[in-house]
Amino acid sequence: MRNPGGSPASGREPRAILDRMRQEDIDQVFAIETASFGSPWPRGAFIEEMTSNPYARCMVAREAPEEEKEETPRLSAYICYWILGDELLINNLAVDPARRRRGLGRALLEHALAEAIAAACRSAYLEVRPTNAAAVALYESHGFKVVRRRKGYYADTREDALVMRAALKAPETG
Repeated sequence: MRNPGGSPASGREPRAILDRMRQEDIDQVFAIETASFGSPWPRGAFIEEMTSNPYARCMVAREAPEEEKEETPRLSAYICYWILGDELLINNLAVDPARRRRGLGRALLEHALAEAIAAACRSAYLEVRPTNAAAVALYESHGFKVVRRRKGYYADTREDALVMRAALKAPETG
């Protein structure tokens, strides 16, 4: 699936392909995870999500090579989420720090939301650090609102987590 638009901040289309996460992606995913989070998921958590959890979906964004010497698309971002009954739970979304502000996180989020709507989900939930202003702004731009705060949620800093929710509805047909 191609990302139809670029990041408004960069003005560039990211030329990304969204694809299912594969076991051979784990090293690149884990490198992004550890660069992005103070308390990263263990490598095995990604493998478990892909192989053992029937509710889990894991997607990656692969950017087309920018230079002719690069032959393969570069894995630049990922998302892991669950579809449980009529709810979407976004568990993990990260973009390689060197590849941010290109619309990759937005493309993955929009893919998850579209899949949830197609599966008749009515709500989407996630947790985010209040200090992660870029992520909070992304989620708010997609209709997420803070519904509660989990005190001391993040183990590395004891920072609270904002629990955010968005109402989902199928597009109207006319």
